[in-house]
Amino acid sequence: MIEKQKKLSVVTVFLCVLLLFFMSFSLQGISLQGQDDSGEPLVIINGEMITVEKFEQFWNMIPDNYKVELNKEDILDQLITQTLLIQKSDELNLREDPEIAFQIKSTVDQILIQSLLEKEIIEETRLSDEDIALYYEENKEDYWQEEEIRALNILVETEEEAENIVKKLEEGEDFAKLAEDASIASSASEGGDIGFISKGTLRSEIEEQLFILSPGEISEIIPIENGFHIFKVLEKKPSGYLELEEVKEEIEYQLLPQKQQENFDKYLKEIEDKAIIEKNLELLKE
Repeated sequence: MIEKQKKLSVVTVFLCVLLLFFMSFSLQGISLQGQDDSGEPLVIINGEMITVEKFEQFWNMIPDNYKVELNKEDILDQLITQTLLIQKSDELNLREDPEIAFQIKSTVDQILIQSLLEKEIIEETRLSDEDIALYYEENKEDYWQEEEIRALNILVETEEEAENIVKKLEEGEDFAKLAEDASIASSASEGGDIGFISKGTLRSEIEEQLFILSPGEISEIIPIENGFHIFKVLEKKPSGYLELEEVKEEIEYQLLPQKQQENFDKYLKEIEDKAIIEKNLELLKE
């Protein structure tokens, strides 16, 4: 019962959003009733037909992540509700209310502007390899990476425990297995793997011993206030600039909005230059 209520809630909230969208068109005279009704009727509400084609168009607008919580019958029921409410609004002549008409026009205007920008700016803006390479060279200092190491870690509470771990390691026992069995660190479930870390990430007394090790080497016991660490270095990456291919996606993510904004500014200027605009600023002072 709770699950059903949750599902209905998702349907209701999402359909309310879409309802506002379709009402904006319906109240502007672009209603379902005014569209082509040549398809097979799925449902007829007070003489107003919703065809299978119209329903599928509506269904296809719903993002896939919402469809997981919905089914087509739920959507049809909500469409029927929507149609009944719009029919009732027509009976009350709400289209004729100046305030409502203004709100609808504002909504439609925003939809049209958004569609225009998607078509003329977003879809038309591309980044060339030269754009990305130039940005990389001009901002290369942002892609400097300090030396990194990937290591396994064992943390125990007492020095005696740490010494026993060292002894077992010297006898050939597996570091990751010992980490799983004995470490009190959060990385224990991962076999002690703490991933890649760069200089400046850990405490200085740890880094002083850790970054001098080569891959495969194990640190001495490192005491801290809440226990005793032992590390094993798995991999090492020297400091240096990240290669262009390593940061290409990041650059695209940063650069594309900038390019879109530049193209929008040019696009808007072209429109403004061709427009005839007459201002009567005196009216604003009244």
